[in-house]
Amino acid sequence: MSGDLDLRTLGVALSLVTLSTTLLLCVAAWHAGREKGLRHWALGNFALMLGLLLNVSQQFIHPGLSVVLANGLMALGIGVTWLGIRAFKGQSQPQTGPIAAALMMMLLLWVFRFHVDFLPARFAVSSLILAALSMLCAKELLIKAEQPLRTAYWFTGFIALFCAIGLTIRAVASTTLFLPLEAISDSPMQSVTLLGAMVAQIGLASGFILMTHYRTTMALHTLSQRDALTNTLNRRSLLEQASQVLKLASEQATPVTLIMLDADHFKRINDEFGHQTGDAVLCHMVSRIRHHLRTNDLLGRFGGEEFVLILPGLDTESARQVAERIRLALCKQPWEDAKAPVHLSASLGVACSNQHGYLFDTLVAAADAALYRAKSLGRNRVELAQEPDKNLQDQMALRLLSQFRHNLDV
Repeated sequence: MSGDLDLRTLGVALSLVTLSTTLLLCVAAWHAGREKGLRHWALGNFALMLGLLLNVSQQFIHPGLSVVLANGLMALGIGVTWLGIRAFKGQSQPQTGPIAAALMMMLLLWVFRFHVDFLPARFAVSSLILAALSMLCAKELLIKAEQPLRTAYWFTGFIALFCAIGLTIRAVASTTLFLPLEAISDSPMQSVTLLGAMVAQIGLASGFILMTHYRTTMALHTLSQRDALTNTLNRRSLLEQASQVLKLASEQATPVTLIMLDADHFKRINDEFGHQTGDAVLCHMVSRIRHHLRTNDLLGRFGGEEFVLILPGLDTESARQVAERIRLALCKQPWEDAKAPVHLSASLGVACSNQHGYLFDTLVAAADAALYRAKSLGRNRVELAQEPDKNLQDQMALRLLSQFRHNLDV
């Protein structure tokens, strides 16, 4: 079998592989909804496919199409793929770069085909421009990222880097091997290039779909852990993470303090301003609370307008100061409505593991009792949980009275 037939067969096979990956990315983009990047990758693959089909048809169509336009489309395809990666990451997409690279490619190839017919120069120009665009893709992907997305990034990025290195070697080889002009297009270098491109096409398409899959998986995992309105931990996730923190603190004999916070007169806000305003006020309250938390603190929505804070490493007095700062911040910074500011206050109960142990339910019960004591004493205050040996009947009576007043919202 002649080398010419082998190259032609490889070219057709590469075109078919590119067509298949294009269709695969088109289907994925169709079902991706608002997921960014897939449409760029499908469009980039389509441009690559057209360029390859034109390039393998050099014996049948004009060189202006099979050489100049074909390589321009391939450069544009990789450039659009780079834009898709940036779109996937939520970054800007400077469209002038890929267009300029494609136009420069076409201009130089036109010169080295119709003005100075020099095949090694055409190989070098096309290889270097395609290598530069591939290197841009690799640079965007070979970064630190959260797992498992980092695995998909690096898998795809190393394939793009492999393409860039291979194309650079091709450019150097085409200008330094001093092969006869008729031998360059039939050299083993061409076969290796086509085989490498085929593997890269399959790998890149797989990597892009893997990136999308991992992004969706991470989003679903986040949704399962987060409250949809406030983006705080939901109750189940709060229990899981708080239990881990308490277990570690128990082993290290370090304190952990739980704060329970409840917005005062929140029913009145809903009744007077509407539930949409109430939702906005809750989000505002959460944003103010976050300003006073550390990166290792936990914040979760316990139910309605009640929130639980887990503060590892803080004893009762230190946590009381944090709670007081949060209370003052909520009082001093009302939520600004279009009609009038909505003033907000909160009552807080504080319970520490030094007095109540490292069981989450026990700390919640102690902080809850302190919270309702704050409610019964006039709201908008911080109360510390009582010692476990205090009169339980007095605590229960106070809790029932506070609950009654809370239900009446008086």
